[in-house]
Amino acid sequence: MPSLENKSIRIINHFSDVTQLSERILGNKGWHYGTYPGLLGNADPSWHIHLCGSRDLRDRSLYDNVLHAAPDLEALDELWSSVRDELAPDYGLVRAYANGHTYGQEGIPHRYAKPSDRELVAVLCLNHEWKDAWAGEMVFYDPANECVSVRPRPGRLILLDGAITRASRQPSRDCPTLCMTLSFHMRPMNFRKDSQCANKRGSENVSL
Repeated sequence: MPSLENKSIRIINHFSDVTQLSERILGNKGWHYGTYPGLLGNADPSWHIHLCGSRDLRDRSLYDNVLHAAPDLEALDELWSSVRDELAPDYGLVRAYANGHTYGQEGIPHRYAKPSDRELVAVLCLNHEWKDAWAGEMVFYDPANECVSVRPRPGRLILLDGAITRASRQPSRDCPTLCMTLSFHMRPMNFRKDSQCANKRGSENVSL
């Protein structure tokens, strides 16, 4: 694998049972089409649902308590608690949103944060079924534009440094559904340099 200054993505398979998760979290919330705010650089439009937190890159607030108090987001709060407790106990929630792509929506490389932000992003594949022929891979780039692709898998969670450049590839023409992901953006609660992600689950590290 190409090197990216010792940064890596972490792949955790079967992190959550997504059979009914998308319905519990997204419910009757409407999808919006456009460029989701809070990304660095250019980004193509996609379908998205903003769920909690700030869309402003300059906002340094954390929204764990706001999410916990939201009466219609209990399932999202439960999922966030699992992500935080098992993978990032020293981090707080910046924003949470769902993203979706269909055939013809080819994403361009972008990143979520500057290295100094020390932001982590957890991306959960929400589709309860996904076939390899449907494509829709997530692609992660190193500075030389070499890349690593990760296929969507039901319940697969990808934990990544927000400063890594990434792109979402479009689903194939044969794909009959929206390729859905749920993203949590998080930052260190105290921006301590010694904060580390705990890993209580078996996972696969992929160096970039």
